[in-house]
Amino acid sequence: EPSLMYGWIRSLSKEKAHRMSDLADLKAHNMADVLGEVTPGRDGDPVGKTFPNWIKENTKKTDTLIIGGGMAGTSTAFGLAQKNLNSILVERGSSVAPPTASSNGDSRMYRQMYSNEFFSKMQTTALERWREVEEMTGETLLQKNGLLFYGEDTGETVEGSVLGAKQTMENLGLEHTFYESGDDIAEAFPALAGCKGMPYAGVCEDTAGHIKASKACKAMITAAGDSCEVHTNSKIVSIDVNANTDNKDAKRICATTEDGLTIMADNCVIAAGPWTNQVLKMADLDTLNLKVWEIQWAHYKVEKSVADSIPQAFHFRKSQTAEDGGLYYVFPASATESIPNMDDGYTYVKVGVDFETPKGDLEGMDSFDYNGNAKVLELMDGWVKEHLPDVGERIDAYTHPYTMTADSYFVMDNIAEGVSLFSGGSGRAFKFAPTIGDMMASLVTGDESPVDLTPFSAKREALAADEKAAADATSKVAEEALELVAA
Repeated sequence: EPSLMYGWIRSLSKEKAHRMSDLADLKAHNMADVLGEVTPGRDGDPVGKTFPNWIKENTKKTDTLIIGGGMAGTSTAFGLAQKNLNSILVERGSSVAPPTASSNGDSRMYRQMYSNEFFSKMQTTALERWREVEEMTGETLLQKNGLLFYGEDTGETVEGSVLGAKQTMENLGLEHTFYESGDDIAEAFPALAGCKGMPYAGVCEDTAGHIKASKACKAMITAAGDSCEVHTNSKIVSIDVNANTDNKDAKRICATTEDGLTIMADNCVIAAGPWTNQVLKMADLDTLNLKVWEIQWAHYKVEKSVADSIPQAFHFRKSQTAEDGGLYYVFPASATESIPNMDDGYTYVKVGVDFETPKGDLEGMDSFDYNGNAKVLELMDGWVKEHLPDVGERIDAYTHPYTMTADSYFVMDNIAEGVSLFSGGSGRAFKFAPTIGDMMASLVTGDESPVDLTPFSAKREALAADEKAAADATSKVAEEALELVAA
């Protein structure tokens, strides 16, 4: 296996480099004098004789290998630990929920306001599990600050719609407030002065709020305890999902990391986000119809006195330009912890969009641009000026990858014997994290899932390689949502 040889050579080189540095007293001009001390001579055993022992020392065995340390990977580790199953989680980034991944950040919305009752009920289940994670870790992960859906009648979108959410709240008897006009919204939320005179409607869920995203991923690993061994800055470079099919007593899965660690496991969970198809190809498994979006957001400077009246809100509007996807959101200042408040009476609010850059659907991360798109930033700046006129200048900008499916439903399924997969979170899965971990654990163990897994099948039409079949499936989902609203 070339990756094992590469890892062994890296290990030898690192060991010799450290020894040279020590012998040279960390002085470059002494290196030549100590070179002979670290260069193997012709006497004694050949260097290669250490290779078999090195492999044994660098092989780990576990119940389940988890590839990816974002929301799905960390929640799966938590779900498996709840079933007393061990796991090894491998994350290519510098930490769980690393800065390069979609799970990173201060805040993600949680809400029961969905046009689809299925997700509203799933959120109810997840909220109970979130509270358990908080109790187990002593961390406050959820902050209740309400959520306002407002805007034009755009029809159903990837985030639902104002009228669709209102219908679900009514059907399920969930507490909410409905605003019939833009003037009503501006009166209730003075910071949204741009709503005055607009043909808007709004619905507010007071019990909604935000999740502290990066902190939540770390908390789920903490809750998993000794059951999960985490390896960051580590990349899987080879994986065989049928390594020992002839030996029932041996581990089925064999994976190797970039630094030469071999991991033997009974099961594997692929939770690699935008790198999913790359891992599937490596494992010689069929790829899925997944796309990657460049999603942008930023922080804006605002006086603290103004910030106090800015709600957590999601705005639905009809596209105004070719680049405008029409979906904008704002988080209150309390949802931003990574940037400290200023002492001069100012703070920050987070504003973002829920549509891709003009580059559109990407096949993977090869052409992903973390700098984002200037036109989208202009749209964000313009939206802030129009809807939050008392908010100041933008101070930064971020771009994160969202993994998308054609019908905007996640993927949670077993795709081969011993191999389970989560993908297509599309920035909307985080609020369900602990329950997703339970669902993924049920796929690994064969136990009953706490939520019906049928809608998330990897075999549904929207994930077909045939683009026409995927498009037809997307249209079908949209029609069903419209029928639900009309009912």
